[in-house]
This record gives sequence, C-alpha cells and structure tokens, in this order.
Amino acid sequence: MGRKSLSRKRKNITKKVNAWLSDLLVQLQHEDLEQLTMDDMARLAGKSKSTIYEYFESKEDILLAACQTRTRQLSESILKISQQNLDTVQLYEQLVEVFAAGTVGISISFLQSIKKHYPTAWSAIDELTDDFVALLKTQYEKGISEGIFNPISVELLGHIDKFFVIQVVTSPSIFSDDQYTMSNLIRDYLNLRLTGLLKR
Repeated sequence: MGRKSLSRKRKNITKKVNAWLSDLLVQLQHEDLEQLTMDDMARLAGKSKSTIYEYFESKEDILLAACQTRTRQLSESILKISQQNLDTVQLYEQLVEVFAAGTVGISISFLQSIKKHYPTAWSAIDELTDDFVALLKTQYEKGISEGIFNPISVELLGHIDKFFVIQVVTSPSIFSDDQYTMSNLIRDYLNLRLTGLLKR
C-alpha cells in the first residue's frame, strides 16, 4: 500500500492518546532515537502504524507530543505547589521535589539525543525550563527581600540555573546514565543552590 499520505488531516490528540504517549516516553529512554523508524515507534507504543499515522506525520511529531505530555503534567504539578500557602524555603524545597519527581524515568542520554537531533521536541523541554527558572527567580527575589537569602544577583542565579539544565546536564562529556539519574542531578543541584543562598 505504501507510505501514508503526509498531507492527510490528523486527528486531535485525546487523553487516551496522551496516556499511551506517556508510556511510550518511558519506552524510548534507552533507545537510539536516530535509528528508530515509524514501525519501531508503533511497536514501542503497542499500536499499529496506521493508528500512529492517524495522529502523527513523523517521528519528530511523536517525540514532540510525548515530551509535551510530560512537560504539561509537570507544569500542572508545579502550578499546584506554587499556589500553596508555604513560606519561601518550604516552597523552594517543594518545587525542587516536584521538579525532580517529574523527571523520574527520563534518562540523561534521551535528553542529550533530543537536544542534538530533534529541535522541535527540545523546544518543549526548553520552554518548561524557562518557566521553572522564572519561578525560581521569583523565589530568589522573595527570599532576598525577606532577608533569609544572601543578596546575590537574581539574574546571575537564573542564568546559572538555565545553564545547568541546558548545557551541563545535556553534555555527554560530563554526565551519563551510568553515573547519575536526571532526577538526582536536579535534586542535588537545586538543594546545593538553597544551601548557598541561606544566610547563616
């Protein structure tokens, strides 16, 4: 029959599709993304290729949707925590835990591959990172104004936080799955940040 038409109208992504995208994301963590075909994606998702093509035109479309599913879930969890009536330090600690928990099961190699080869999918991760760093900067400003954080440049802190996620974690010459998990790296880094901020 040949390849499905690329110009066909795709179906809207539903909650049910988001559910299998979440499962697929887990399956993809230790795969060589560059070598995967649409047949492989269908197999890993436990769906027929015709079902895959009902929603997605390409492998990068699937990767984007899978990343968006996870980042959307994490954003919702972060929003819930940020709306709680917690003091500055408690809120920071909770934000760290929520963000770290939201990256459980995400491999460092997966992020490295997404960043290198799939810029559209990476944009979803980049956007989440920007939003989270902006929220952390708000906490830094609040802590400094309350006199519980050392008066350090908030812009500098924000740039370092973004650099850590975007450049350090995704550098294969620095971190690998054999040594670290993504969630532990984030937790350790942000808790170290809090230790340095708190006045003694």
